[in-house]
Amino acid sequence: MQKPTEEQRQAFIRDGGFKAEGLLTPEQLKQAQACFDWGIANPGPFVITVYPGTEQEQYIANANPGSYENGLEALFRELSLAEYASELWDSEHIWYFGEELFAKKRGKTAYTPWHQDLTALPGEGEHWLNFWISFEPLPKRNCISIVRGSHRGTKYNAPSFRDPDDPTDPLYPDSDLPRLPNIEADLARDPASWDLVSWETQPGDVIVFHPGCLHGGAPVDAGTPERNTLVVRFFGDNAVNKPLPGPAVSGSMEMEENDEAWSHLESRIDGAPFRSPAYPKLR
Repeated sequence: MQKPTEEQRQAFIRDGGFKAEGLLTPEQLKQAQACFDWGIANPGPFVITVYPGTEQEQYIANANPGSYENGLEALFRELSLAEYASELWDSEHIWYFGEELFAKKRGKTAYTPWHQDLTALPGEGEHWLNFWISFEPLPKRNCISIVRGSHRGTKYNAPSFRDPDDPTDPLYPDSDLPRLPNIEADLARDPASWDLVSWETQPGDVIVFHPGCLHGGAPVDAGTPERNTLVVRFFGDNAVNKPLPGPAVSGSMEMEENDEAWSHLESRIDGAPFRSPAYPKLR
């Protein structure tokens, strides 16, 4: 596997993400597709249909407890993703956190609501990343977008994903975190209102980005009627604890709202190293 370039390292620090063009060979992409297909066929406990019955309806599954031993462990060995992350960060150790599957169909799913992943899990730090692997060719408008540099900026309250008419509805209503801006509405009024980074991708390209970034978008439409995406997340030495912002609203994803889901952390102290035997150590 190719190594991250110095330009990519700087883009990750500055912008929060970059495109690793041709990171996967066709055979490796098939292996990743098999992992995705297994997860779709064998849904775990954390599956949600976002905004069912609306134009934003989309299927999201994450943290399937069987996914690692049923394909992902072998995929990571084949792709040397831990070595890639280690090179990107200069981190001695690398852990695997979890996966997400996104399935958008029917050529009419609107944008994925904007959010920051790290608001809904008790961690922060420089050494977090998502590998975003899609299996279809994507023009920029159908690819994920990130707000440039937002992993180093304001941390907003997470969206609840309950109200399709209000994508800023907060997951943590009693939190002091600022409410998420309505980025999509801002962009509709003025496309230059947010400094976005997005990419045109081909199968085999991988978007590498920090999960603290504000990210979203990636609708499907007549030109790109389907998008299937596997996201795998890793963390390194400089990943630390950050307690959840408070109790979540009822009806949100159980893993995000239930603080007990994080009781396996070796320490619950704010700022302590983010470590747990639940996460496989890859390096």
